Order: sequence, then C-alpha cells, then structure tokens
Amino acid sequence: MKKIELKTKIIFIVLLAIAIALPLILGKNNNYYVNILISFCYFSILAASLNLLIGYSGQISLGHAAFMSIGAYTYAILTKTYELHFLIAIVIALVITFLSGIILGMASSKLGAIYLAIATVGFANTINLVIINEGWLTGGANGFVGIKRLTIFNHAFSNFELYYVALFVSLIVFFICYRIVNSKMGRAIQAISNAPIAAASMGINVNTTKLVIAGVSAAMAGMAGVLYALTYRYLSADMFAKTSITLITMTVVGGMGSLFGPILGAISIGIIPELLRSYSNYVDGIYGVLIIVAMLFLPNGIAGGLKGLFEKIRKRL
Repeated sequence: MKKIELKTKIIFIVLLAIAIALPLILGKNNNYYVNILISFCYFSILAASLNLLIGYSGQISLGHAAFMSIGAYTYAILTKTYELHFLIAIVIALVITFLSGIILGMASSKLGAIYLAIATVGFANTINLVIINEGWLTGGANGFVGIKRLTIFNHAFSNFELYYVALFVSLIVFFICYRIVNSKMGRAIQAISNAPIAAASMGINVNTTKLVIAGVSAAMAGMAGVLYALTYRYLSADMFAKTSITLITMTVVGGMGSLFGPILGAISIGIIPELLRSYSNYVDGIYGVLIIVAMLFLPNGIAGGLKGLFEKIRKRL
C-alpha cells in the first residue's frame, strides 16, 4: 500500500475541519445552506465513482446518473411501500446497483469507446422511461412522495444531522477509492486503461476487472442516490435527467485520475446552479464552456493545476 504523503494528510485534515465546521457557521437551522452542503457530499460521491470508472479504468459513461436514480428509488420503495428497515433497504439498493453496473458492463464489454458512451445514454433513458411509466411503483410523472426520514432508535434525523451522516459516507467512499487505486487491482485497471492488450498479456483478466470496477462504481452512485432520497424525501425522473452532464463536468473540471479531483469538481461545479439561479436556462451551456476551458487550459483539471502550482512554489522556496 502506497504511503500517504504528509502534505496530502494536511490538506485532508484541513478540508475535513472546514467540512465539519461549515454547518455550524452557516447555521444548523438554515435548511437551504445545509442542503447545499449535503449536495456537495453526494455529488462528491458521484464524481468519485465516475472518476474511478473513467479517470482510472478508461470506461466512458454518459449515463451514470441512472445508477443514482436506481439507488434512490429502490431505497424509497423499500422503506415506504414495503416498510423495510433502512439498513436492509440500503444494502438491497447497493446490491441492485452493483448488479446493474455489472449487467451493463457485460452487455457493452465488446463495444468501443464511442459506442459504449451511446450504450450508457440508452441505459439511462431506459431507466428514466421505466420510472415514468411504472407509476404504480415509482409514482410515475407525479413523483414519489413521503419518503421517511432517517430514523435511528426512534430519533428522526434533521437535515443538519443528516449532513454529518452524508459526510461520513463520503469519507468511506473516498477511502474505498483510495484503497482500490493503490492496490493490485488499482494498478491493473490503470494498466488496462493505458494498454489493454499488454495488460492481458501480463495475466490480467481484463473483462473481469472492468466488470468489478463498473459494479463498484455503480454501487457508489446508488449510495449517492440514497442520500439524495433522504435529503429531499421526494423523487421524480426529472431530477436525474441532466445529472449525468453535471457529473461529467465535475469529473473533467475537478481532474480525472485524481483522488482530490472529485471533491474539487463537486464543490466548484455544484455551486454554479445556486449562484446562477436567475440564469438557470444557461447552466448546461456554462457546463459545456467549462469543459472546453478545462480541456484547453487545465487538461488535468483543478487538482492537476493546483498540484503544478504547489510544485512551482516548492521549487522556488
């Protein structure tokens, strides 16, 4: 296991301290700011899962939000309609999204990059249509309402308390990503991304490794969906329709192939809709411009740009 550098530990501790203190500074009874902070958590999880898929294993996905919607709806249906315990519902939601990722991976394992991207878009559209047309189960176009609050020992969590749960889950996800990237499997997926034929010649099972990463990435997205359902307690297909574009933007702008990239991308891109509420019709266009700018001036994203800046400062000092 690769040893974590001291500067990385310092950056992580500072970011964690800020994350813990922010809700207290902004006001724990201010649901508007608390919900934005929770959104940073589940967007970070989504960006990390997509970064694991695209940034490290080289598998392109333009419909990753579909797994988020599967996780969210599975949890909502199991807890409200079938009144299962929240832990059982979460486990089932993660298993279903994991299997969904593997099934999609198996179905598209022989496709090239462009066709794989198209297949993921088709998968996302299919899930969206199922949600809309199966109204008896999902609420259809009217949405799924009445999702229960997270309750432990008869204590219903407020969104302020839920934020710290979301933060804890985010830390677990990033720890899993770190362990995967810096493990034997991590080296295998990076080898597959760079040279799949050479990786196969060295004894790496290319298809199995890709499927496992696809499943893990989908399960992480499903967990983000669970947090989303717990935060807003209402779901509709429209909520997830444009999320995949947002995720791609976060991953590219934050920095693909970087563990800190998803966090930076989630914060920098996630705040844009809140800052530009009066110009909400132009948000997608802004995302497109940001991707172009990042590709031209920050090919390694914000994380890569900051790393280069720190290296220049270190050399000068």
